Amino acid sequence: MKKVGIIGGGASGLIAALYAHKNGASVTVFERKDRVGKKILVTGNGRCNFTNEYMKSECYYTDDTDFVGKVLSEYSKDDLCLFFMGLGLLIKEKNGYYYPACEQASAVLDVIRNALDETDVEIKTESLVTEVKKNKSGFSVKTESGETFSFDRIIIATGGKAGIGTKEQANGYDLIKSLGHKIGKLYPALTQMKCEGLNFKGLAGVRSDCEMYVFSDENLIMQQAGEVLFTDNGLSGIVSFQVSHCVAELLDNKKDVSILMNLLPGFDEESLKNFVISKILLHENSTVENFFTGFLNKKLNVEIIKRNGLKPSARVCDYDRDTIINAVLSMQEVLVKAVGVNGFDKAQVTGGGVPTAELSDTLESKICEGLYITGELMDVDGICGGYNLQWAFSTGAIAGKNAATK
Repeated sequence: MKKVGIIGGGASGLIAALYAHKNGASVTVFERKDRVGKKILVTGNGRCNFTNEYMKSECYYTDDTDFVGKVLSEYSKDDLCLFFMGLGLLIKEKNGYYYPACEQASAVLDVIRNALDETDVEIKTESLVTEVKKNKSGFSVKTESGETFSFDRIIIATGGKAGIGTKEQANGYDLIKSLGHKIGKLYPALTQMKCEGLNFKGLAGVRSDCEMYVFSDENLIMQQAGEVLFTDNGLSGIVSFQVSHCVAELLDNKKDVSILMNLLPGFDEESLKNFVISKILLHENSTVENFFTGFLNKKLNVEIIKRNGLKPSARVCDYDRDTIINAVLSMQEVLVKAVGVNGFDKAQVTGGGVPTAELSDTLESKICEGLYITGELMDVDGICGGYNLQWAFSTGAIAGKNAATK
């Protein structure tokens, strides 16, 4: 019977423990906090969107889509759903997003904890691992309290830097480096962007549908569609989160980054122009502010009016027709400058990490035999929609099984 030590009691580490135990291993989980799975509780705004109907490698930021595709094929969305149903969790799907039927993240954690309680997996909470060493017989593990343990296999599943305050340390990276691995540049991902070019304080709290385009050196780098949320210093919401890794990486490389927003997606220019012309004919004596009612949120309307040099209290007939038309059309080309992203403490996931080239398809290290690495620690991060939890669970399950059997 192999002895498997798992460092990290999050989604990836816990499913690794269950699969390692299922495949005959003696398993010990080390968790630095006072209970396991705390991060699961805040996923999906507490509802735990754990996977997605559209589960493709293109939904991940990575230099190795083939590697991601193999992992998602080896342990798929369907495998994860069957796993949870086997634990007694009722699942529902909404618009391609999968949740526990009760829409409570605590239910996901509870069924995993209940399953672990029925095994002899040993879980050591408040147990920070400070050292992992490779030796002839396997690995030695040392904790902050001075205890030492021996294992045949080690799975490092600590997660990344996201959501960790400045007083905490993402020590999984240090442990991995001590065993010979490289760690690529790390970026906050799925986080808010800091921008200039609008009266953001006045727009804070406003939401809008949006097509978002990221430009650098006049080249289109990325585009996404979804809801944007204006904050007092920039942009948030799903569409902003989706591009934040890209923006963080560009800014870190000292590139200028512009964000172009179409706040009236779904309307072609000609039909929108014709609508404005018709509205001018009917409401030429209206104030400009009243005329703009119905296009965007009132605060956004006023911002657009002022950006175009118009006075909200003036009458539409005070301006020529093209001026009004162009002001409305400018809602589809709102340009701001990205100057930063929020830090790791406010990010949902970490971009960058261990190069996938240093791992085999079994998630065993090519550098340190018997070491397995999972989840967010790799240079793979997903967009919003259950992709990062699926990655955590898929890699954990694969690592757990192989650590026990290989």
